[in-house]
Amino acid sequence: MKRIFSTALMLGAVSAVFAQTPTGQEQESLKSKKGSFVTELNFNPFKGNLSLNNSLNQIKGRYFLKDDLALRLGIGINVIDSAASYGSPYGTNSYFNTNNRKATGVDFNLGLEKHFNGSRRLSPYIGFDLSYGTKKTKQELTTTAYTMNIKHAWMEVIYQQTNNGYYSSLQLVPNGYTRLGAYAVAGFDFYVSKGLFVGYEFNLGYLSTKYKKPEFTITGTDPGYGSYISENKTKTFKSSLINGVRVGYAF
Repeated sequence: MKRIFSTALMLGAVSAVFAQTPTGQEQESLKSKKGSFVTELNFNPFKGNLSLNNSLNQIKGRYFLKDDLALRLGIGINVIDSAASYGSPYGTNSYFNTNNRKATGVDFNLGLEKHFNGSRRLSPYIGFDLSYGTKKTKQELTTTAYTMNIKHAWMEVIYQQTNNGYYSSLQLVPNGYTRLGAYAVAGFDFYVSKGLFVGYEFNLGYLSTKYKKPEFTITGTDPGYGSYISENKTKTFKSSLINGVRVGYAF
């Protein structure tokens, strides 16, 4: 089904490019103008899929304040609510464990982009984005010996390879955070028809992520996992290229 959809989309775009139009309309610009709202997806013809289109996996929209100036907005929301239970309730060594996890992450991008003349179909641009993101997580682990509530982190089983094979261990993974960033962007829109375009974009960006300090509340026998607590920060400065072709349309 994905291949059929991908083929139909590509054929439609090619047909729109080469469709004959009256001479009077050939000089009319097909590009978005003041008051246009534009949204888009990322299309990868080699994988035959559509996805959200930037490094933070956000829904992206643009509003043209002028014919050559657009306001950029990206919004990403990710909610996880999982519950798992396992054990052996029979025998002298019976046990029963539960693992409940919840996470809510939100990311916002806000910026501007300046468009240049190009041609009636081509609209090159440069711009910038400011980014803010936050994520809240919590986990409840219940065993026959204790109940442990964790905020801002998850306890995970980590598998590591040694000369004798693999072994597993529990490790605290901080994943609640506050993130700030800034990006310089450059790209182009190529309008295959009025209101429909394809394009590409790359960016150069800086991200600073501060992970929230994990918090423990334990009822029962303390397993000693509190010694794993640490505070982490990461900073990245890198360029990135959108993997695939941007496919968008204007209202």
